[in-house]
Amino acid sequence: MDSGLSQGSGSPKGPGLPLAEPQRAEPEDLSALGAQLLQEATERPNGLRTRPVVRGPLLQSVLFALREGSQLPEHESPPAATLQVLRGEVVLVAGGERWTLHAGDLLPIPPERHHVDALTDAVCLLTIARP
Repeated sequence: MDSGLSQGSGSPKGPGLPLAEPQRAEPEDLSALGAQLLQEATERPNGLRTRPVVRGPLLQSVLFALREGSQLPEHESPPAATLQVLRGEVVLVAGGERWTLHAGDLLPIPPERHHVDALTDAVCLLTIARP
């Protein structure tokens, strides 16, 4: 079945998928990958496991799993990003604000240093857009 999207050069001005590299323009089973990463996170001392799922010049997505009680350490905010919780419950802390997010929630990440705390075992998708 033709999706109507051509796989061209991948450049922003040419045909194809400008946000991701053409070789990555295939479906990714985030449920299965998330379960695998969560298993690996439970075996790591820091309780964190990450895996890039989309890499491109304008868009990047990273799937990460956190064991309950672990943290994605504080870091600078990218130019534009969202955090989507696929499984579990997390808290995003940025500046003086806190957002509790549950499976199915999506939040734009504020443009300041932030970290993520896992209230339960969790799997999240971080999507970063670059200018």
